[in-house]
Amino acid sequence: MKSLYTRRGAALLCAATLAACGGSGGNLQLSGTITGLTTDRSDLILSNNGKQFHVVGAVGTFALPDLVNNEDDFEVKVDQNPTGQICTPVNNKSKANAYTVSQIVINCQTTPYRLGGKVSGLDVGGLILANGSLQVAVPANATSFEFPDKVSNGFPYGITVLVQPVGKLCTVANGVAAKMPPNDFIQGTANNTIAVTCVPKPPGV
Repeated sequence: MKSLYTRRGAALLCAATLAACGGSGGNLQLSGTITGLTTDRSDLILSNNGKQFHVVGAVGTFALPDLVNNEDDFEVKVDQNPTGQICTPVNNKSKANAYTVSQIVINCQTTPYRLGGKVSGLDVGGLILANGSLQVAVPANATSFEFPDKVSNGFPYGITVLVQPVGKLCTVANGVAAKMPPNDFIQGTANNTIAVTCVPKPPGV
């Protein structure tokens, strides 16, 4: 009697989840949640066993459009990360059943960048730059600078001259932005446009 109720319960579970138990109906959908995604979700591309899909579904979730059969092997990977973030799949590899297909999690984290730029005309020491509470001392004859603490993609920044070097007047160009653009303002990259220019201090200044 107990086994009869068990079989009936399993059948009801299958019907409720629209999953084919023990068959190959191809009506199981790979789905799950996405955490930490702060950029355009259309940039995130997932794949199952090599076939790519753009993310669809409500915010905070995803569902791959192609259905899989019960007991099919699946492996959901991140083929393309969204701009400025790195996403890692969890519970993404198993055999398909009513439980495993909906337990996939895509964890996304914001990529931190080092904030830096170019320096010209600095032949003495004493220059100190600031970005909020963060500071960096720029030595004499430096041609570049870089703050020791990283700035997260999408966060605002504003670089100012906190202390002027003796006998010099230094100014910052392109040092303020509403948010950190991806792949920009990293020390040594071609896209770096932050520039500190130092000139002899005019008399009376």
